[in-house]
Amino acid sequence: MWENITTVFFKEYRIRKKDVSVNLNQKESLVSSLQGMLAEANGVFVIENHGTTVKAMETLRREIAPFVSVFKVVKNRLFKIAVKGTAFEEVSELMKRPTAVAIATDGLVVTKILAAFAEKNPTISIVGGQMDSGLLDAKAVEQLSKLPSMNEIRSTIARIIIEPASRLARVSAEYGKKN
Repeated sequence: MWENITTVFFKEYRIRKKDVSVNLNQKESLVSSLQGMLAEANGVFVIENHGTTVKAMETLRREIAPFVSVFKVVKNRLFKIAVKGTAFEEVSELMKRPTAVAIATDGLVVTKILAAFAEKNPTISIVGGQMDSGLLDAKAVEQLSKLPSMNEIRSTIARIIIEPASRLARVSAEYGKKN
């Protein structure tokens, strides 16, 4: 009787051991790919999901995709290993609950998308993130989302530069019509 039980146990153990090594290889490749993305990122943001529907998460993924290297739910332990020794090591302090991580290539645009999405969907909450300046809490990320983007700033500067010239042209045109 005991021989049958031990044989079954060891067969089951070998299968599990084999599965564990496959998982270990997958985990190592995930950590190395995250480290590669973190090297090129200019921001990392942490989001908690409290029962959001799959459809809503897919919508967020589609909106955020052009501005992130990856947006995904990652095990906290694996992400902490990935950020260790990078510029974003402080983000590991935010990893306490099940979270999704957005590794941003354009951090300011990502903050705008996340803040707008969090307003529409109360099941998503922004935990914080990190950009060049350092670790950001949820309020700081929300404040960043209210700042104008680089394109908005450029268009404002261009409008300020062009406006006096266009006024001068209008005044000259009006003066020409009088004579």
